Amino acid sequence: MLTFKNVNVNPKGRKTGDCSTRAIANLLGISWEEALKLQFDEAIKTKYDPTSREVTERVLAKFGYVKMKQPRKLDGTKYLIRYFDHVLSDKDMKNGVIVGCAHHYTVVRGGYIEDIWDCGIKTGGNYYVKL
Repeated sequence: MLTFKNVNVNPKGRKTGDCSTRAIANLLGISWEEALKLQFDEAIKTKYDPTSREVTERVLAKFGYVKMKQPRKLDGTKYLIRYFDHVLSDKDMKNGVIVGCAHHYTVVRGGYIEDIWDCGIKTGGNYYVKL
């Protein structure tokens, strides 16, 4: 089971609706500003909102991340984010992934959910791994 780790890469430490920007910055090890610029550049090209799923996926793809389907257990039920360690490979756990849930993105890495709040109780959706 994954443990929550409070990580906030927002330069002002704000707890605001910037989860995709925070997740991209945290996962890629870049500044929040760099992540936001990548999102805005992609939004200008595609005409999607900078924090949209489409933009997030395109930014991650530029860094070699691919979208994986929402994992399910053998009985068809879905995993809570706190149990994504049962789904991810050792390589993915080490390198980190972005996991989506309802209206939110978070980083899972090294046995932790790295975010500003513990979203481990949420059902995990699609996730993005580096090939």
